[in-house]
Amino acid sequence: MPFSITLNEIFMGLTILSWVVKLAVRKERINIPPLGWFFLIFLFVSIASAVASDYKFQGLRGVWDVTRYTITFILVIDIIRSPEQVKKVLWTLGFSTGVWAITGMIHQFLIAKRELFGLLKFFSLGNKNSIGQYLQMVLSITIGLLLNHSFSSREKRVLTTISLVSLFALFLSGSKTMWVAFVLTLFIFAFLKRSHKVLIGTGCLILLFVAAAFISGQVRDMGFSILKAMEAPSMQIRYTGWKQCYHMFIDNPLLGVGPKCFMLARDKYNIISDFGQAHNMVLQVACEMGIIGIGSLISWVVFYIYFIATYRKKVRDPIYLGIWFGGVGYLVTLAIGGITEPTIGGEHSQLFMTLVGLMHVGLESNGKDCGKIHSPKELI
Repeated sequence: MPFSITLNEIFMGLTILSWVVKLAVRKERINIPPLGWFFLIFLFVSIASAVASDYKFQGLRGVWDVTRYTITFILVIDIIRSPEQVKKVLWTLGFSTGVWAITGMIHQFLIAKRELFGLLKFFSLGNKNSIGQYLQMVLSITIGLLLNHSFSSREKRVLTTISLVSLFALFLSGSKTMWVAFVLTLFIFAFLKRSHKVLIGTGCLILLFVAAAFISGQVRDMGFSILKAMEAPSMQIRYTGWKQCYHMFIDNPLLGVGPKCFMLARDKYNIISDFGQAHNMVLQVACEMGIIGIGSLISWVVFYIYFIATYRKKVRDPIYLGIWFGGVGYLVTLAIGGITEPTIGGEHSQLFMTLVGLMHVGLESNGKDCGKIHSPKELI
């Protein structure tokens, strides 16, 4: 639950410690699937980048971030064994997101008195795009579960309520890129399920947005800014910032300035103050981890696409098929969000690693090889 970074790190550290002790006492070995090795390679590159960095202490903090979400994946595939346990994890995710979204909206709009669609801070997720990306990922999972009849009728009603709360929070976040990502995700889901109901529901959602645009000038302006995204003032600022970030990468081409060291290195390259980060996933990794980091990032993204493309035929349990839809939704989040935001790191990556870990549980329970490449025909 993205309430507090500090509490998250403390409890994650304690969890990792207890898990390592358990492995040492029982002398157990972990079967790490191919995708897990790609994640570990990315972690090893972050360590090398931190060692080479001029900002070693901050670089080590960046390494801890990568370690935290990489270990989350390994923890899930080692501990979770059955569909019942998977359901418990999903309910924990659903309820915690609902509580976080409701309390975040109450805090921002009733206590802090912020304007609608303003610069929000839902606790540890400190800007509208971070909030939007997290909610888009959760909505992809919950809607995927609803589409695949993974729960009883009563459970579906609860899951629908969580989805509606998350959708309302996504709308109020003002994250225009994630509005687009969510609608695109629904269209993809409609195509994958061959579902006219999903298509009609998506159309109704768009009509609701159009109605809101007639009522609210703010919504109308945001709608026009989506249509003219490339000409928006924020994009003009990004064009300038991207050029300046490129110089940071060129000056540190191999291993970058160090993970999570962008802010410390920013002044050296006279990067504009609006850029607390590179506002692009590939450029962020290029600046902080160099060309080797880009290579490791692209490697796991490409293999993840293959993993998603071949997963559906390997599982039969509806709950894993529902999670698979969440994995598809993450690709949309990554593709659209990655244009203007880093999208990887923190709570988003922990959520992603949990999702992928749960998908691997489905493969293990079916006795399948976890993402192993057999034949290109599996892509069809």
